[in-house]
Amino acid sequence: MTGYGESHFSAEGVQIVCAARSLNSRFLDIELKFPEELAWFRAHAEDIIRSRVGRGRIEVSLMSAAPLPADYAFNTDIIAQYEKFLASKLGKKKVNLDAREYLHLPGFVERRVKNWRSYQSKFDFHLLRALIKMQRARIAEGRRTTRACLTHLRYLARVQRRIGVLHAQSHRKKLIAVRHRIYTDFFGAAPGEGAQAPGTGRGRGSADATRSVRDKVHVANLIWNERKEDILRSVHHDVSEEISRIGMHISRMLEIFKKQQSAGRELEFFLQELQREANTIGAKAQDAEINSLTVLMKTEIERLREQVRNLE
Repeated sequence: MTGYGESHFSAEGVQIVCAARSLNSRFLDIELKFPEELAWFRAHAEDIIRSRVGRGRIEVSLMSAAPLPADYAFNTDIIAQYEKFLASKLGKKKVNLDAREYLHLPGFVERRVKNWRSYQSKFDFHLLRALIKMQRARIAEGRRTTRACLTHLRYLARVQRRIGVLHAQSHRKKLIAVRHRIYTDFFGAAPGEGAQAPGTGRGRGSADATRSVRDKVHVANLIWNERKEDILRSVHHDVSEEISRIGMHISRMLEIFKKQQSAGRELEFFLQELQREANTIGAKAQDAEINSLTVLMKTEIERLREQVRNLE
C-alpha cells in the first residue's frame, strides 16, 4: 500500500523535515536519504522501520531548510608547525602569531561535523510520528483496496458460476452425441428408438437375458477400439474439476478478507492458482461463449492482482 507522512521540528536553529513514503512492493525494501552529518542515525532508523512495517518499499528522508550547522576550530597542529618554522627562519626561540595574521591562510580554520547524537531522542520521536502518519494513510488505502478486491472477487464468482452452467450444458450435449453414435454403430438405432444395449436380452429369450460376462467385455472392447478418440475427446474437454477448484479458491479468498489480517502473499498465491485454472479452461473448452468468459475471467484476475499488490 502507498502512504505518506511527515513531521517537522527544529534543531540548532535549523528547520528539519522527516518524511516517510510507502510504495507497493512484495517485500520490505528500505531506502534512507540522510545528510552526511546524520549518517550515524541510519542503522537505528532502519531498525525502527522494520519493527513497524512488514512489506513495501519505504523511503525515509531527513531534509533541512538550510545547511546543517557545523563546528569550527583552529588547527593547532598547523599553527604550532608554522610558528616553529618562522622561529627557525628568524633565529628566535619562539614566535607567537596573532590570529588575524593566519585566518586568511588555508588549513588554519578547520570545519568539523557537529555531534548530533544528543538529538537522537528527538529524531526517534519525529521518525515514529512520520511513520504513524504514513501507516494511517496505508490503512485508509487498504480499506478502499479491500472493497475493490471484494467487488472483483464477487464478479469472478458470478463468471465462474456462468461458466459452470454453460459447461454442464455443452458437456452433456457432447456425451449424448457420443452415446448416440455408439448406439447407432453397434446396435442399429439410437437410444429410445428400439436399440438394445448388450446384456438386456429383451425379447430374445433366456439365452440373451443371461449374456455372459465375456460377451459384454467383448462388446466393450469393440466400442473402445472403434470410438476411442470420441470417448477420450469428451473426457479431455471436461473442465468440471477446474471450475470447481476456481470456486474453492474464490471462497477461500473471501474468507481471508473477512479475517482482516495481513495476507497479501497468500492472496497472490491463490491468484496464481486462479490464473492456472483459467488457462486450463481456455485450452480445453471448445465452446465460444465459455472461451469469451474465460478471457473475461483472466482480465478480472489481472485487475485483482494489481489491487492485491497494494495490500499488506
